[in-house]
Amino acid sequence: MSEPTPQLNAALAKAKAEIPVILANRTVKILAKTGREINFTYAELEEILPAITPILSQHGMAIAHQMGFVEGKYCLISSLRHESGEQLESLFLLPSDFNDPKDLAAKISYGRRYSTLCLLDVTIVEPDSQDWEETKRKIAKEIKTEAGLAQKPRKDKEGSILHDMSGVNPAQTITEPQAKRLWAIARNELKLSDGDVRSVLAGFNLEKTSDIPTNKYDSVIQSMKDFAGNF
Repeated sequence: MSEPTPQLNAALAKAKAEIPVILANRTVKILAKTGREINFTYAELEEILPAITPILSQHGMAIAHQMGFVEGKYCLISSLRHESGEQLESLFLLPSDFNDPKDLAAKISYGRRYSTLCLLDVTIVEPDSQDWEETKRKIAKEIKTEAGLAQKPRKDKEGSILHDMSGVNPAQTITEPQAKRLWAIARNELKLSDGDVRSVLAGFNLEKTSDIPTNKYDSVIQSMKDFAGNF
């Protein structure tokens, strides 16, 4: 029987409420033996670790990985450690015989990724295709602006429609970190389903979170809290 971990449990409960929604950022296509093509998405460690490491650190926790033998089998041993000395472990079996070091490295990376998610009980969310395309469009636009490559408004004759609109900026929408925070509040704190969130957005005549204007962000969150309080 494993040792009790009350302090780690308390710290983990607090940390989970703060971990943002982590979106899948890679799509892989594999060919099954039947000839059928299978697509699946996942989040790389480079996407996962920046989202969880600062939060775990704030609550006195860290995740560590090491290789070793368990009952004569080669394993990746992953542990969620607390400053009190308490820890939880997860074992991922590695191949006992391998010829290609790159293949072993790939399996270790796979094990680190999924052991991390299992220890924290974190689910990767597949981004809505429209939201994802909108996010990429915004990022590309921001990069162009920073690099001075953004197109300037076209000058036209004074009094024309183009002239009248040239100084008008469209309403700014929320950033990706703000959207992740909103989903974290909805799912982790308020226990709302995706359908519940869409119902709240519909009240603002919005279809998806990437459409939320910056000046409506706090109002949407408050509406979610009101919605959750009615059930």
